Amino acid sequence: MVLAVRLEKREESRLSSFSKKRHLNKSQAAKELMNRGFLMVQLEEYKNGNLSLGALAELLDRSMLETLNLVASYNAHPSLPKDYLAEAASQAAKLFQKPAR
Repeated sequence: MVLAVRLEKREESRLSSFSKKRHLNKSQAAKELMNRGFLMVQLEEYKNGNLSLGALAELLDRSMLETLNLVASYNAHPSLPKDYLAEAASQAAKLFQKPAR
């Protein structure tokens, strides 16, 4: 597919600079920037709770482990409620309680 895009001077300058630093032609540079932008948007959606980890992995066409590594490397962990860990610990403790006889 061929896509024509009009760029402002500033955007064209940024693309030229990026392509030179990466030793890419402008088309390759635009593709790389688009892929990185897509990654950032999807990680933000995950962080905001709009995507599950499985949905994120599927969108990124990555394994769950690769996706978890991306989430960690970009610090895109979803925010947890303040009492989440206390509640999780409480629930875990219940799992390991000995049954009453």
